Amino acid sequence: MTNKYVDFVSDEDFLECVKYVCEAYPEKIIEIDMNKLKRNALDHTKLLFDIYNNEIEFKHWITGERIRQTDKTVSNRIGEFHQKLLGKVKGWQDLGRGDPLGIDLKNNDETIFIELKNKHNTVKGKDHKSVFDKLKKVLDKYPESTIYYAYIIPKKPSTGERIWNPSKREPNEQIKEIWGSKIYELITGDTDALQKVIAALPKAIKTITNSNHELSETDKKIIEEIFKKE
Repeated sequence: MTNKYVDFVSDEDFLECVKYVCEAYPEKIIEIDMNKLKRNALDHTKLLFDIYNNEIEFKHWITGERIRQTDKTVSNRIGEFHQKLLGKVKGWQDLGRGDPLGIDLKNNDETIFIELKNKHNTVKGKDHKSVFDKLKKVLDKYPESTIYYAYIIPKKPSTGERIWNPSKREPNEQIKEIWGSKIYELITGDTDALQKVIAALPKAIKTITNSNHELSETDKKIIEEIFKKE
C-alpha cells in the first residue's frame, strides 16, 4: 500500500508526530467565557493598543493572545516533531529525554549521533563550547562514529554540512555541523525528504484537527517560494 504522506515513515507514525504538535495549540474559541477571562491576568493596556492600531475585533485579539501564550510550547514541540519523525526512519532511534549520552538521535549501528535543534540560535554562541564538549564525550565513547550538531532552520537560506569549529575548541573531522534539508537527506538518503514533509503537513494537520481550512492559490505559491528560498 502506498503511503499517503511521506515514503520514509508509515502514515501512522507521521500522524502521531503531527498530532503531538497540534495538541499544543489552544482549542478554537467558539464562545468567549467572560468569567474565565476576568480570572486571568490580561494586559489591558496592550489589549487597547492592539485592537485600535490593528483595527481588529476583541474576539480576534483573544484568539491571537491565546496563540501567543502557547507559542513557546508549540515551538518546542516543532523541534521535537523533527526529532520524533526522524527517529522513526528505519535504522534510526529517537533517544528522547534522559538518555545517558544526552544526545537526540542515533543510527542503529551507532556510527552516527545527532544533537538536533530546530533553529540555529536555539543554542547561544557562548554555549556552543559546552555542546561541543558533550559531543566530544560521545565521540570518545564511540571513536569510529561521526557526531553532528544539527539545526533545521539556518541563519541564512542554505543547507549543508561541514566540520564544526566553535571558538576555543580544537576542530575534529568527526564532529560536524549540519543544517537544513541536509539533515533529512543524511537520515533518509532522500534529497527531497524535508520538502516531502512540508508538502504532506497540510493534509496531515487537517486530518488530525478535522479542519476544512484551505489556503488560497496565492498563499500556496507564497509559502512554496519561501520554502524554496530557505
